[in-house]
Amino acid sequence: MGQACQQCKAFSGKEEFDIKNMNEELGDESPDVEQSFLDEEDEARKHNKPPSLDNFNKRGMFRKEDTYDQNDGKLSATIENKEIALTEELRGEEMILVDGSKYQGNVVDGKANGKGKIWLNNGDIYEGDIVDSIMQGNGVYYFNRGPIYSGQFKQGKANGIGKEMWPDGSIYEGQFKNGKKHGQGIYKWSQGCCYDGEWFENMIQGQGRYEWSDGRCYIGSWIKNQMHGRGKYQWKEGKYYDGEYEFDKKCGFGIFVWPDGKQYQGYWFDGKQHGKGIMINKEGKKKLGDWADGKLISFNEETNVEIIPEGWIDNV
Repeated sequence: MGQACQQCKAFSGKEEFDIKNMNEELGDESPDVEQSFLDEEDEARKHNKPPSLDNFNKRGMFRKEDTYDQNDGKLSATIENKEIALTEELRGEEMILVDGSKYQGNVVDGKANGKGKIWLNNGDIYEGDIVDSIMQGNGVYYFNRGPIYSGQFKQGKANGIGKEMWPDGSIYEGQFKNGKKHGQGIYKWSQGCCYDGEWFENMIQGQGRYEWSDGRCYIGSWIKNQMHGRGKYQWKEGKYYDGEYEFDKKCGFGIFVWPDGKQYQGYWFDGKQHGKGIMINKEGKKKLGDWADGKLISFNEETNVEIIPEGWIDNV
């Protein structure tokens, strides 16, 4: 990524300029500020957000009002051969539950108890453990148009360890709480991306690793499905950014390193260099500068300056 640096040009002390026009003492190998802009465009190719029945309302996982992304043809595709995928129907009594759903299986004291199978009015099917007509224990829930969930249940909701399989081939395996992905888990998208880390109420949140299908990788802090906090973003060709993010954009202190060793150490805002920064060429020659909105507006020949905040290395 990035553009080849131009030959250095003379400048007046008053005119604004970028790294491409820096003093020739830094050499043609000086990092190109526009390269970081292109990298920012790379990062703007958003990571996939996990599909979820909870994306469009806040109701419980197994209420018939639950919805999914109606605009995504893959996610809303009807699961084919659903009945074939189920185990052989359990022998036992049949009854109609309070909400009108059909139940077949063990009945104790007039309630569904033990192993059984429920056909819900909205077309969903559940097969597994049931306590007092409530899904509880281990089971499999087949959404009529949506994923298949297999795992642990509590009070009618996914709770504990489980696996969620979507019609487009995406899979989540990990922890659930109150019907939502919550805790540690791995989500693999059908497009080849993968996230392994912490979740909070169906959102990527906490510490985790996200890998893109084109070889990019981010390891660090997340909030509400966005890179936020300290993290390291690496491209397959070897360049990387180690620094702070705010809602998917570089913001705060960070170090950008090119494969040949060139570096920018300094401050960022809204994805661009902003504030104090040091450019270092591959021979180690430094220039200290002031930046505004990605543009270098002044610099001097400081050679012994240190800009990395105290404790930065220890906080990796």
